[in-house]
Amino acid sequence: MKKIVYVLLLSLLITGVLVGCGSQAGPEEDTNVVKVGLTGSDSKVWNHVKEEAAKEGIEIELVFFDSYPLPNAALAAGEIDMNAFQHYIYLEKEMEQHGYDLTVIGETVLAPLGIYSNQLESLDELEDGSKIVIPDDVTNGGRALLLLEANGLIKLDPAAGLTPTLKDIVDNPRNFEIIELSATNIPASLQEVPIAVINSGVARDAGLIPTQDALVLEEATEGENPYVNIIVVRTEDKDNEVYKRIVEIYQTDETKKVIEEDSKGSSIPVW
Repeated sequence: MKKIVYVLLLSLLITGVLVGCGSQAGPEEDTNVVKVGLTGSDSKVWNHVKEEAAKEGIEIELVFFDSYPLPNAALAAGEIDMNAFQHYIYLEKEMEQHGYDLTVIGETVLAPLGIYSNQLESLDELEDGSKIVIPDDVTNGGRALLLLEANGLIKLDPAAGLTPTLKDIVDNPRNFEIIELSATNIPASLQEVPIAVINSGVARDAGLIPTQDALVLEEATEGENPYVNIIVVRTEDKDNEVYKRIVEIYQTDETKKVIEEDSKGSSIPVW
């Protein structure tokens, strides 16, 4: 009887050791998954990059956010590994405001803002006192105000530089009411207001074609530009070879073709 009990105890002990060893192997399974933060609800371009990366054993998980402040917060908190939704000025403002330690590891496209309307055929039809909707974040809001100024609707304090706010409007002779909304919510506002300034990516997600549907597009030029979109990681990961490889996969002629077909010329590849 004692031998039987001894054998049973020994068997249970060995089984416990084997189960314990097996449970330690799990965490390694997801080490090759790279989470990329984007805004919107889909991305034909990043799905292409995802497919190409998979051929090299790199698994990309696309994580979509519905508000611009979220992808940088998620990246800084370690919830995602990189993001690709913003331009240089927006990143600089976010790091300054929140103390994020983030670094650019690649450039993607220059996507011009546009002025859109469901009610007007041109800005000449805009009535005095009309409501105008712009993005509520500092950099894109400032960029939108500069676009309104470039089209003669308002005047801004030159000292405000590239990031003016509503307080920097020094002349509004036609008494426009400028309303700030979250960028992703602006397309819906076109049902209520005569014009709105919308980011190209947001416009595409809403079914708009910037080069066809915008009354006016921001003047876009290739080369150095603070509004070039970028791929960003935590600074501690800036030399990560997998992340750098993803940038290389993005910056190919094949990806460029996907961008041109998907954006219909409203996003300009910068590599």
